[in-house]
Amino acid sequence: MPTNPILVCAPAGDLRTQLESQLRGLGYAITAVPTPADAVAALRDASFDLLVADGLAVSGAIAGLRAAGGGQLPVLIVTGAADVEARIAFLEAGADEVISESHVRRELEGRVQALLIRSGHLRLPSEGPPTGQIVAFFSPKGGVGTTTLAVNTAVLLAGGQAGMAATRVLLVDLDLQSGQVATHLNLTPNFDIGALCADEQALAEVEQAASYLTRHASGVAVLAAPTRPDVDFRIGLEQLERAITLLRPRFDYVIVDAGSRIDDRVLWIFGQAQSVVVVIYPEIAALRAVSLLLTYLGETADLGARIVFAVNHLFPKELLKARDIEGLLRARPVAEIPFADVDVVRSVNEGTPVVTARPTSPAALAIGRLARAVAGLDASPAPAQPAAPAARQSLFRRRT
Repeated sequence: MPTNPILVCAPAGDLRTQLESQLRGLGYAITAVPTPADAVAALRDASFDLLVADGLAVSGAIAGLRAAGGGQLPVLIVTGAADVEARIAFLEAGADEVISESHVRRELEGRVQALLIRSGHLRLPSEGPPTGQIVAFFSPKGGVGTTTLAVNTAVLLAGGQAGMAATRVLLVDLDLQSGQVATHLNLTPNFDIGALCADEQALAEVEQAASYLTRHASGVAVLAAPTRPDVDFRIGLEQLERAITLLRPRFDYVIVDAGSRIDDRVLWIFGQAQSVVVVIYPEIAALRAVSLLLTYLGETADLGARIVFAVNHLFPKELLKARDIEGLLRARPVAEIPFADVDVVRSVNEGTPVVTARPTSPAALAIGRLARAVAGLDASPAPAQPAAPAARQSLFRRRT
């Protein structure tokens, strides 16, 4: 159950009691107040991960409460008005999400979890330090550099580069139909994840399971994707769980290239992960896909992962900048990878990660920031660039 501190602000006692009771029953730590002034006082005295509020005037109140919460506080508005224009007005005033009072009982849990996931604040009770911190790389849109970032991050973590200590790293290629982790590392594996998941004896004995891994010169151990796409359909969730659970304690990090397709195996990885890196290409359609993904995960998945965003610039000139993404998704990217077409294409063709072949290049340095963020050494977001006109942000919000 989540343990996030949430501030509830509602002047009507019955609604305030309902919100407090429902959220407390879900495991959240709740502070409930009747007025915006009381909410401001509470925000000055304590830290909260989310504000759930009713009865706020559209003009000024939301911005004032967000500022009192440090500027990044997600805001969920509960309103008695069910029409679309009222919802749009609250969104334009700065709310992150709006829910009708009549839908609170059945929708509140999903909306709250979605906002906490989107802001990277969802907390689950600690059960001791995890073994093998799982970091999943994913994008709902293929061809945006997910494999490149996963591979290079794994190499940095294993090699102790970018100001980090060397660690034991397992790199899992979970793009089961067309995974290219081995290509990026110039490896020709003798075994792959499909063969491991078909070997009942190896799934019960860690040394035999480890024999299915391929070692890279950087120290990264690779569990490669199948060479035949039809093997995908023979890898069940139970076999994947057993394989990862068995190997995980041998490593400090388990980096998973989860591709761009959601299925029960990817959802299980997300549920086990400490961090999910969502790779974004800065254009409206891709951002729309990410927004829909986050909503879906909030409504259907039991996630304790911290979701972070990495922007990968695939072209020298793009319409959207990092600050646009911050406005559209209500989160700042932890890394922004600059356009580096020649360096990246050459590194893939040569099978040598860019962080190894060109460690001082802008792309390699940016991936270093991503790796440090994944390792918890540098949580500061990437510097934002000038924002696009506000009209584009309004257009995106009106589609939600």
